[in-house]
Amino acid sequence: MTDLAELHTGAAEALDIAEPWVRRAFEAVPRHEFVPGTVWVVDDGVYRPLRREDDPDRWARMVYDPAQAMTTQVDDGAPAPVGGDVPTSSISAPTAVVTMLAELDLRPGHRVLEIGAGTGYNAALLAERAGAERVTTLDIDPDVADGARAALHRAGYGGVTVLEADGEQGWRRGAPYDRLVATASVTSIPWAWVEQVRPDGLILAPFRTAFCSHGLARLTVSDGRAEGRFAGAVTFMAVRGQRARPRIDGLFSTEAWEESRESKADLDLAVLADPHAEFAVGLRLADVVHWAQDGGHWWCSRDSWAYAADGTVHQWGPRDLADETAEALAWWKAAGRPELFDFGMTVTADGHHWAWLGDPSAAWRLPAA
Repeated sequence: MTDLAELHTGAAEALDIAEPWVRRAFEAVPRHEFVPGTVWVVDDGVYRPLRREDDPDRWARMVYDPAQAMTTQVDDGAPAPVGGDVPTSSISAPTAVVTMLAELDLRPGHRVLEIGAGTGYNAALLAERAGAERVTTLDIDPDVADGARAALHRAGYGGVTVLEADGEQGWRRGAPYDRLVATASVTSIPWAWVEQVRPDGLILAPFRTAFCSHGLARLTVSDGRAEGRFAGAVTFMAVRGQRARPRIDGLFSTEAWEESRESKADLDLAVLADPHAEFAVGLRLADVVHWAQDGGHWWCSRDSWAYAADGTVHQWGPRDLADETAEALAWWKAAGRPELFDFGMTVTADGHHWAWLGDPSAAWRLPAA
């Protein structure tokens, strides 16, 4: 039988955690106590249940694989009989967990609001540092919240407050908070979060655009704004209220293809494999979805689409999305190919989001995705 304690120790060593308190917390909290007995794994393109009782060794090794996130819910808890389609809750990979905690600058006694309770594991780590009674964690799904609450009690962290609530609204009754950390991604930082964090407090949230799914915003709250740089590249499931993205199925048709504007492609799309380039373009085209498929590239906004393959581009609608991508890539190259960490974001009380490279005074407004 797999030795869970041995796997736990091995994961701590493999992660090489530099922040002392994060290492201590990771070593103290038994991750396996927070993973349900049934998780979901992809099998032939469909999420199917993996039960601990059926394959305890595989289950255990997944729990302590440093790079392994585990899906704990699909389709908001209502999968079809043949299997699940969309992952909707998970326990994040240890690498992502410790990366985020290291950026949180959490101190003993800090009041912490967590958006997305999930399994309760991250809240237990926060409790190790701040104290269980100082941690409040929210989840919009009642079953997920119940599971997190039960796991925290079993593991000795019953003092953590677990609430069924819409995380986008925060939790005003416990404000002000010293730290707010989200374990679900957003395309816009809710102003309620800013209002509920004290001046000089921190908001740490996975931030995505329609174009690019990875980004970690680390924002300091001040009077009338939250501002800071991007601290890393992490990808998380979206909060339920911000899942919507432009869809091509309502725009594309045979007639639209025949009406589309055709031109020769002048695009270096291979550079989008660079995560820093993809992130930068995403900040310039925050409301545009892009994906590669069968050797070609697609783009879609709310009113336009484009397709490039074999040296030819087809574009339809009022926007030329492939041209906009080419312009954004040229801008990124002319700026010296900056990394994700060189960019920052400002959120203002009017709800607007502003991205900037190096200097907040030279910001541009992000369109709503």
